[in-house]
Amino acid sequence: MKPKVSVIIPVYNCEPFLRACIDSLRAQTLREIELIFVCDASPDHSLDILREAEREDSRIRVIAFAQNRGVSAARNAGLSAATGEFVGFCDGDDWVEPQMFERLYAMACEHGADVSFCRVFKDYADRTDSVPLGFDTGARFDREAIRSTLIPAMLSRETDSDELPLSGYTPRNLFRSGLIKGHRFREDIRYAEDLLLIIECMLDADAAVAVDEAYYHYRFHGSSVTKRYSPYVPESYDLSNDAIAALLAPYPECARRMTIRRRKMAVTSVRNLCYPGTPFGFWARVKKARAYMNRADVRAWFKGVRPLRFAPKLAVRLFLMKHRLAFAMCFLFTYIFDRV
Repeated sequence: MKPKVSVIIPVYNCEPFLRACIDSLRAQTLREIELIFVCDASPDHSLDILREAEREDSRIRVIAFAQNRGVSAARNAGLSAATGEFVGFCDGDDWVEPQMFERLYAMACEHGADVSFCRVFKDYADRTDSVPLGFDTGARFDREAIRSTLIPAMLSRETDSDELPLSGYTPRNLFRSGLIKGHRFREDIRYAEDLLLIIECMLDADAAVAVDEAYYHYRFHGSSVTKRYSPYVPESYDLSNDAIAALLAPYPECARRMTIRRRKMAVTSVRNLCYPGTPFGFWARVKKARAYMNRADVRAWFKGVRPLRFAPKLAVRLFLMKHRLAFAMCFLFTYIFDRV
């Protein structure tokens, strides 16, 4: 029997959390499900855990890479193998509520949507937050509304803000197979790769539907890639943003919000130099930050911004970026990281 949903799970260095991920997927109330785990040459015991699970459950398929190729390549391998009517995603160190895929599938079918998407939990060591979606359950977006409302909400808030936009996080979405199989994750983008593919799919979709209910648990832990230095920043940001901007050039509100998005990611690019795991000493961070902040395109993103219009913490960051004060930015992110 053809599965209703194929779930693709890239796996790399998540042994401590992998069994919980597997158990949550096997416990889905939607039984007609296919679970495709792609082990990206993980150096821990993840593959052994996956092979054991594969023997226990016929719905599980394991693809094992001989060499590490990155999350985009892993997801693409899963897309090629998927046979379900719809395709969803999960990361190997996260987990999902039992009703997630049944609910997203039912809502997509009920509303004739090519994409359905839900709220996300953020699981920290000491708390769990449910991130507001911004749209009511059952809110349906046709092709025009996808371009005028939904995609802009994914790019940024209406103006610079410390609040996050509607996350372009792949695992919160369920895609009709015929839609997503016409696309692939770009394997040269090793970081922040999700949103480009989602926007490509949204532009081809006839309809999308919101499910303002939290089902996906995004686990924050010491080795979370979003809180550690990445050598792929800012290059991956640039590649992704340039490709997104080209796709959205015909849509004025999207183009306006792309500049806001670029400013936010520019701040993160400087912050990345100071994250745990950085190979650079303080003065090397300052030198690299200064070179980045002096780029003509980066200067242009901040040229028209008025920092004093914003709350103090955000105003400080925007002011320092606008005036290219690299020493102060690196000092801020190295020594006052949790306070500003």
